[in-house]
Amino acid sequence: MVYAGHPHYYWGGVYYVSSGSRYVVVAPPPTVVVYAVPAYTTVVYAGTTPYYYAGNAYYVATDAPAPQPEIPDDVVLQESEENPPMTEDDHNYEVVEPPVGATVPYLPDEADEQRVDGKTYFLYEGTYYRPYVSDGETIYQVVEDPTAIS
Repeated sequence: MVYAGHPHYYWGGVYYVSSGSRYVVVAPPPTVVVYAVPAYTTVVYAGTTPYYYAGNAYYVATDAPAPQPEIPDDVVLQESEENPPMTEDDHNYEVVEPPVGATVPYLPDEADEQRVDGKTYFLYEGTYYRPYVSDGETIYQVVEDPTAIS
């Protein structure tokens, strides 16, 4: 797939771009449509809409067309525990912005803890998450930017 004029590669929920003689992992390009999500995807809801959360990306089911993955000739992929198979369905998936209200079971290690008005939030790639405890487990809910609320 091509995004912003650069070829992007997608496999197992991970996006790559070529950088010299190697490939670098990048954030999912917004609005891109893929034919499948990884088997380890977690279904989360914002309101009544199901979203598919995997690799810190949010997907929504769509009927929009999606290309089959393009694997560069010099890349050998093997399915393993670290690289699980893709899950094919009757629809494709579009990368969307994190939906306010969605609750996820984990955040990336790179999420930064922030304190705003005495409350704890986590910030990752411009999205704020508020931690909650549910059934003894910490979960994270996508919230509006608390620094923008007057």
